[in-house]
Amino acid sequence: MDIEEYSKYIQFYIEETPKLLLEYINKVDWNSLLDLGCGDGSLLYALNKKGYFNGKIVYAVDLSQNRINLVKKINKNFICFVGDACNIKNIKDNSIDFLVSTQLIEHVQNDEMMIKEIKRVLTKNGVIYLSTVFKKWYGWYFYRCNGKWVLDPTHLREYTKNNQLFDIFSKYDFEIIENKKTVTQRPVIDFISKRFGVSRNMFADNYFLGLIKKLNIPIFGYYNWEIVCRKII
Repeated sequence: MDIEEYSKYIQFYIEETPKLLLEYINKVDWNSLLDLGCGDGSLLYALNKKGYFNGKIVYAVDLSQNRINLVKKINKNFICFVGDACNIKNIKDNSIDFLVSTQLIEHVQNDEMMIKEIKRVLTKNGVIYLSTVFKKWYGWYFYRCNGKWVLDPTHLREYTKNNQLFDIFSKYDFEIIENKKTVTQRPVIDFISKRFGVSRNMFADNYFLGLIKKLNIPIFGYYNWEIVCRKII
């Protein structure tokens, strides 16, 4: 995968934030936050708009230089790096209180190495909010990868059992404190733009087409899997 080519797909900035993430951002005592695999900063944009980063240290890491350049524009105080989630060279040991990783771990070459690296950078009692893809046996979407139907052609794995991740978290001394699955929904414009080659920019420039971008459809058999963990050692 050419990460810079992939980064050209536009993500519309919105101010919606996962409720479970907000719950823990509000209840956990934290001073430093890392968005690992931040993309072009959609989540950081929403949290920044809500004022969660006042007086906090915020790090952002992504493989794409194009996307990191966009994240820098959200807040000049963000500390941004181009980097690999399995080898976060620019982040010191035991320096992050709260780590966020949304829809990333299914893309990395080695999910265990990513979790091991997360353990390294987190402080004791540091918290992870992680989301990924969970697939039931009947789940189907129109992309294919390695001979299988997948939700995204860049997915290297789609989890089908809890212990596929829970066992790794346990191995690296994490306590699971939340485990939630909700049916995945995808914007209608994703189907139109990616299957028929329609530019997503046209949805931003036209009022009526702009209404379409707000429409989501459920993808039965696919779930957004949210996990909250605490590092206990």
